Amino acid sequence: MTEATPSLDEFSPEYSLEELHDWPKGGFAELDGRRLAASSPVVVAQFLERLEVDDRRLVLRKLREEEASDILSEMDADDSAEVVGAMNEDRAVKILEEFDPDDAADIVAELDEEDRDRLLNRMEPESAETLKVLMSYDPNTAGGIMTPEAATILPAITVREAIEKIRNLQEEFEDIYYIYVVDEEMKLLGIVSMRDLILARQERKIGDIMNTQVKGICHPEMDREEVSLTIAEFNLLSLPVVDEAGTLLGIVTIDDAMDVVQDEATEDMQKLVGAGATEDIYDNIAFSMRRRHPWLQVNLITAFMAAGVVYFYQEQIEQLTILAVFMPVVASMGGNAGAQTLAVAIRSIALAQMQEHDEIRICSKELVMGLLNGLLTGLIAAAVAYLVTREEKIAAVVLIAMVLNMGLAGLSGAFIPLFLKKLKLDPAQSSSIFLTTVTDVAGFFVFLSLGSFLLL
Repeated sequence: MTEATPSLDEFSPEYSLEELHDWPKGGFAELDGRRLAASSPVVVAQFLERLEVDDRRLVLRKLREEEASDILSEMDADDSAEVVGAMNEDRAVKILEEFDPDDAADIVAELDEEDRDRLLNRMEPESAETLKVLMSYDPNTAGGIMTPEAATILPAITVREAIEKIRNLQEEFEDIYYIYVVDEEMKLLGIVSMRDLILARQERKIGDIMNTQVKGICHPEMDREEVSLTIAEFNLLSLPVVDEAGTLLGIVTIDDAMDVVQDEATEDMQKLVGAGATEDIYDNIAFSMRRRHPWLQVNLITAFMAAGVVYFYQEQIEQLTILAVFMPVVASMGGNAGAQTLAVAIRSIALAQMQEHDEIRICSKELVMGLLNGLLTGLIAAAVAYLVTREEKIAAVVLIAMVLNMGLAGLSGAFIPLFLKKLKLDPAQSSSIFLTTVTDVAGFFVFLSLGSFLLL
């Protein structure tokens, strides 16, 4: 009898996410440390985020400090901090020292004050001081996401000497995109790309080949979203961060900028509908309730406003029940039209595409677009209304209400985020709730008012 040939998957050295998720709870001690080490840090991080902190520690004990730090760096900072805070001090310190300084600072900042002081006191004084400096910056600024590890050279050395120094730095830094030229006081003088360094003649001085027109220089207080937009604008791999005196403090790398873009996009999408900005599907019920429920209460109030309009016209609806049939159609189309405008407007604001003097033009354009869309969809809806009722006046009510409500929806979809921005509030914060209020209340009011006037 011929034995079945094993599939390649049976010899796979790493765990898949499905395999880890299917692992029996309580049996994590049986996981193979060698296979965990060979697995993608992202996969293991996604698996750990679903576990309790004690189970996370149990899994990470099977890995070396370097491997554990790679996994923890892929998790949310608060989840990683929870695990590090529960670890043995010696192991926690070793793992923190394996992190890039900016990632370590994010995790340490999430620790309880007692745990933070305890671990910082056990770290090397220089490393601890670096983390304290990074934690002093607002996490939403360039200083909060920068790393102080930048490849620097003096302008007086030769290309040959610079290449030799970079070879030594490569062991210390994970990625080197550009070489920053500084003076003895760390003042930024210029920049040399790796390409220019390799192609230059060996005997030339760095000061002769450096580019003094450094693009995208940012200050530590600059908003991190603006930093990521600057990296995208100039197609750079990293940006230098300097203080007011021009001293190089660190750099923001493209991977950190990509994390910012992803975080901001996630926040905007979730805040748009009243969910927590940093919430994810595995958060506990109490945390999610605190983030979501207040906005549901706001939504309840606005829903009662729309219901109040219907209540006001209940006599008219009783006399002509056909109004109740087409009323949600008008409101729904207005909501969808407004949501389209809202999505485009918030994205444009996030990408800094909108200028102050564009506000009136943008609102006017969206109003006209809403009216045109209302006319086109209203004609179809009116035709359906006429076929159903054989009443020209009912068809006219549907058409006019559709045009007016979708025009108002387009205007509101642009105006609401711009107005919130004017008030220094996040344009994405529950804009859809406010928009729905406008389209429902206005849609019901316009439709029922027209119906009462023309039909009754």
